[in-house]
Amino acid sequence: MTDCELTITENTYLSGRLWLMKLRAPQIAHRIKGGHFLMLEVSPTYDPMGRRAFAVGDVRGDELLIFYDVVGRGTTLMSQMKAGDRIRAFGPLGKRLFSYEGDKHLLLGGGVGLAGLSLYGKELRSMGREVVFVYGARSAEHLGMLDWLREEGFEYILYTDDGSAGRKGLITEVLREFDASWTVSACGPKPMLKAIKKISKETGHVVYMSLEERMACGWGVCLGCVVRDPEGSYRRVCWEGPVFRAEEVVL
Repeated sequence: MTDCELTITENTYLSGRLWLMKLRAPQIAHRIKGGHFLMLEVSPTYDPMGRRAFAVGDVRGDELLIFYDVVGRGTTLMSQMKAGDRIRAFGPLGKRLFSYEGDKHLLLGGGVGLAGLSLYGKELRSMGREVVFVYGARSAEHLGMLDWLREEGFEYILYTDDGSAGRKGLITEVLREFDASWTVSACGPKPMLKAIKKISKETGHVVYMSLEERMACGWGVCLGCVVRDPEGSYRRVCWEGPVFRAEEVVL
């Protein structure tokens, strides 16, 4: 883990609520793997207090791609930053990442949750694995990472709640189309993860989930991101995760 100051090379609005921030990060880029995240300091003051957690969506040379939704004061301040500005980052964080076992991988991303899977998908492909992305959102305008999928040349399936792009319906429906030889990895809203966990009990898929809990520290000290396990104990998403087998946590 490194606390460093990074240079913003681009900060661009994509669509819906989604933005893309590119960071020049020669200090840490070579150490980042799929599933890692950073804690970014969105303000040098106490308004708002603390850093925010963001998945590293891609690594291109010494440049990091951070896809983020503007949902509150912190991310609003992020969206106002310009190329050339500096931002403090702590990372790479996350002790337990995705599994590389298996030859076929189905990656399910809900909304900005796709950014928690995108770099992992590139790693799998470089290993010769078969990869299919399934990307879901409320509507076509909220599929802001679609250009990234196209640029990278991945096979993908789209779902939207209103049918404005791809298939109309819920992303979880796709599990019934792929047999249990496919390893499933997912990142997105908690209701989506709950549904994937439930359906996988019927389909027999092995499911890994990257959880998106609110974090204050990012390295296991504040206990703000805990989730329960089936034995009634608690696991810190930032430290014991962020990736867990579906049966290891209670959502």
